[in-house]
Amino acid sequence: MGKLKYDKDLLDFVEEKHSTKYLILRILKFVAYTFALVVLYFIVFTLFFSSEEEKRMISETRLIEEQYDKLAGQTELLENVIGELIQKDEGIYHELFNTDFPDFSFSDSSSVNYMSDSVYSESVIWHTAENIIRLKQGMDYCDALIARIQDSLSVDGKDKVVAGIPSILPIADFPLGNVGASVGRKMHPFYKKVVYHGGLDLVAPVGVEVRATADGKVKSVERAQKLQGTRIVIDHGNGYETVYAHLSDLLVRKGQKVSRGDVIGRTGNSGTSFAPHLHYEVQLNGQQQDPINYFNGELDTDRFGELLIYAVNTGQSLD
Repeated sequence: MGKLKYDKDLLDFVEEKHSTKYLILRILKFVAYTFALVVLYFIVFTLFFSSEEEKRMISETRLIEEQYDKLAGQTELLENVIGELIQKDEGIYHELFNTDFPDFSFSDSSSVNYMSDSVYSESVIWHTAENIIRLKQGMDYCDALIARIQDSLSVDGKDKVVAGIPSILPIADFPLGNVGASVGRKMHPFYKKVVYHGGLDLVAPVGVEVRATADGKVKSVERAQKLQGTRIVIDHGNGYETVYAHLSDLLVRKGQKVSRGDVIGRTGNSGTSFAPHLHYEVQLNGQQQDPINYFNGELDTDRFGELLIYAVNTGQSLD
């Protein structure tokens, strides 16, 4: 029997009957209360309780943030040290070549800016750590090179050592557009085949004064009708020697001491030469160097770049 209620009209208790609509409303009310309790339970559990996975993720995030801050501090320190190394390098460059350090710009297309003020990720940390390792290696290498240079400059006779490094053009006020072939494989004017060219051709008419590019002592003077023709070799000490070939006149003798800028001969067309010019070589410990790299004491960055373009684009030698 269902629930009873008192009927005033019948003056008796009768069984209470509910409509279908009433029953549906009761069910919906029960479902709503149940859903509200579930939502409340979920909120409370989320706010006050964490799963093992969540705890692990929170711990890793905190560790990554700590590592990020630590690496950022190391990066800043390395940047400051590298800045100091650059200043030392500029000072040594100025002391050696009496000129400002060239302003070269380099770009690394592979570098990516991962950093964000609000986003931390494991890849960012590893990328930063690898960069710091590379920076440290580069810093140690540069520091060692600078230390070696400073040791060389700190010995007795430092000025003599610096003065013995070739650093000017062998022809004064030379027009850069007249630069010929540089060091490398070039087309020989007579053999008409590609051969190794061991110096730099400076095109000039016969009789132009040729000057010593550094302090030194004349090692040899030669007059010949073949190969490099009339030429002068100067020993500058510390393994440096310079060669001046295809000359028309010799103005120094073997064993004579010369200073940077002294006139030692005149340009010509002697030996196996296609046209009047000076063939100039720089040798270090018996190895031929590119003379273009030894004009730092006279050319600024712009003129050096211009000279380099002329020399590289010339594929025909004159001897």
